[in-house]
Amino acid sequence: MNTSATTDTVTEPQGLAATYWPDASLLGVALIWGINIPIMKNGLDQIDIFVFNAVRLAISAAVLALFAWQERRRSRTSVGGISVSQLLVYAVMVSAAYQLLFLLGIARTTSGNTALIIATVPMWTALLARIFLGEKLRRIAWWGLSVALAGTVIVALQRSDLATGREHLLGNFIVLGAALMWSGGTVYSRTLLAKISPVRLSAAAAALALPLHVLFAAGRYESSLPALRSLELWGIIIYSGVFSTGLALPMWNLGVRHAGAAHAAVIQNLIPLIAIVAAWLTRGESATAAQLFGGALILGGLVTMRLGRQRTPRRGGG
Repeated sequence: MNTSATTDTVTEPQGLAATYWPDASLLGVALIWGINIPIMKNGLDQIDIFVFNAVRLAISAAVLALFAWQERRRSRTSVGGISVSQLLVYAVMVSAAYQLLFLLGIARTTSGNTALIIATVPMWTALLARIFLGEKLRRIAWWGLSVALAGTVIVALQRSDLATGREHLLGNFIVLGAALMWSGGTVYSRTLLAKISPVRLSAAAAALALPLHVLFAAGRYESSLPALRSLELWGIIIYSGVFSTGLALPMWNLGVRHAGAAHAAVIQNLIPLIAIVAAWLTRGESATAAQLFGGALILGGLVTMRLGRQRTPRRGGG
């Protein structure tokens, strides 16, 4: 069943904003997610993981619904050409399966392992975009992607909480499943974003997936009430709900819409680099020579990817 046939028209950035705003949006996502991994790990140590997920995703769904409503009032247009089944597929991949897998994975492995595995997302996304969307990266862009990935691995290997023990094996595989699901959802969203705004797509996905997360937490709410008296825990939940699974999703979709799936995904390589800077600013931890070298590779790879995109003609739909 299709929604209204009216095309969803969204005011697009013009001039320099059209060139750099999607990149700024993706950088913001990397910053939000880089901070979220260790914060979320602390939150999961204090409360049942499913209750944590249900509460934070209820907050993010409310935030996204508010922004979608405001956008709807301004544009006064309806979404066109997208079926409910398409929205459901996207919601299951990104707002249901990815969120659950990431939650279960990070609870069973270390933050360092999680960051290292998530660093493979750009490569998976580029491959899936090539297969299903025909997105062709120039050779210079593939070089940039490879250099950024190498830098990310070098940075992640320097983390003190990186572990190779068998007790983390299941968690590592679950996080890998989350990475693949996110990559698949990113590629799938590329065609949807030609017909619907990033905010409305994100809000629809969050609303459709929320009942599943609430159901998974059934029977666990009462036992979690003592933990929910902690202001620190509420700060973590609000940050994760408002920013990490709230504002970050339409910001991400904006980048995918304008830059393409593969180019958007490579920004995630900044996450471990952001974690290093955050540790330096908040805990006075100095970076090692290997981390600085890896960071230089990440930045060099991102610049190379950006140059490759500038030389590639934009395709329809974004």
